[in-house]
Amino acid sequence: MADQRITPRLQRLALANVCLGQFISALDSRSVNVALPTLSLYFDDSMAVVQWIPLAYQLTIVGLVLSMARLGDMLGRKKIYALGFALLGLGSALCGLSPQLWQIIVFRVVEAVGGALVLANGRAIASSLYSEAGRGRALGMMSMSFHLGYITGPSVGGFLVDTVGWRWIFFMNLPVAAAAGYMAWRILPETVTEKRDYSIDPIGMITLLVSVVGLIVGLQQIAKSGFGLYALAAIAVALTSFALLLHFERKAAAPLLDLSLFKTRLLSAGIVSHFFVTLSHTSTFFLLPFYLQGVLHYSPTEVGITIVFFSLVIVFLAPLGGWLGDRLGSRLLCTAGAAVTVASMVGFAQLDAGSGRVAVMVPLMLLGLGWSLFQSPNLSGMFKAVAPRYIGAVSGLSLTSANIGNAMGVAVGSVLFLRWLHFYGLAGSAIPPYTEWANNPAVFNNAFQSSWLVIAGMTAIAIAASALRGADRRK
Repeated sequence: MADQRITPRLQRLALANVCLGQFISALDSRSVNVALPTLSLYFDDSMAVVQWIPLAYQLTIVGLVLSMARLGDMLGRKKIYALGFALLGLGSALCGLSPQLWQIIVFRVVEAVGGALVLANGRAIASSLYSEAGRGRALGMMSMSFHLGYITGPSVGGFLVDTVGWRWIFFMNLPVAAAAGYMAWRILPETVTEKRDYSIDPIGMITLLVSVVGLIVGLQQIAKSGFGLYALAAIAVALTSFALLLHFERKAAAPLLDLSLFKTRLLSAGIVSHFFVTLSHTSTFFLLPFYLQGVLHYSPTEVGITIVFFSLVIVFLAPLGGWLGDRLGSRLLCTAGAAVTVASMVGFAQLDAGSGRVAVMVPLMLLGLGWSLFQSPNLSGMFKAVAPRYIGAVSGLSLTSANIGNAMGVAVGSVLFLRWLHFYGLAGSAIPPYTEWANNPAVFNNAFQSSWLVIAGMTAIAIAASALRGADRRK
């Protein structure tokens, strides 16, 4: 329950700051994705290499977000949350100044440390302040803010790439991070009312990260050369590390992953469905700029403007999804949202080299509708399923599942596209830069279509998980 000394005005200010944190996270992510084709040309590197720019960010968050949520519960969420904005700004500046691709990847890790601090604690702050009435509405506002960043990131990022250069996609984060950090330090209340002795659980953190990194490296090797020795070795490392993670977390006095929480069916189903819906989004937004620029010959600015239609739907409908979730529960809305997401993937799979703007916009808007119906009710249902003292843990779990989905989405999108290209007759060494795809558009278009059909099949798991979650726990 929120502290009785918390006034409605302070609740609104705190929610505004948390929404600003969501905004800058999306701003950074989506502006970078639009620039990936440009960066592949600028540094003369392939899709398999430039994918590490978003992967470095997502993998760092996967490794840290649970520990940073725990750190906020230990030391107070306010100070950890404000520090996150400072690191986000610093990492963005260093990325913008980097002369080499590997330096951008390294400094994306610095950004991600800040992002983990912001994401892990911001959602827990808002959920604590709105622990009873209005939580679904507050989560809907956070989702709307996140997708305002989705709108701003692609459109402004594409414009900056076309005009002053790709470095400004990083520099534009600085004023937002500075304003959000100052505001957080000045106005946020401390929402941790019961500080306990926690362990950061470094073994859990390391084994979780090695599990995800090993799986992604294995997928990359499959994309490059099929199921060879290196790919199988990387996947074996991932599986071994995951088994160790489960072993140590069962025995740890203060585990990073509280496995007992997964006994709650609604929470487990929410985590699984969140993972697959997020994976479908990230793989789509990794592939889509390459499709629009390589097959349909869009400029970066046109790519950004096109992607806006996805986020416009969410800006208007996400609060409605949260409101409906408070009244109808999460099972119906999340099942419907996952089904609409699958329909959008099928829609992307119908695109070809002659598709017009409307044909691209329709599946994008369907994807936004699915997210609006799914996201806020899913989070609200998970928070309702546990006692208030577990809010920080559930916030960390939901973010971890989403960011594993984000990292896997980039890897899965890359693997599917490259392997389908191989299937259709283009080996890795023969794949030209995207500016030359017009010479053989059918091969690339077939690879995109087949990739989205596979992603649709994977996302269907989210429909089943949502339908089987059970009814929300009501107060």
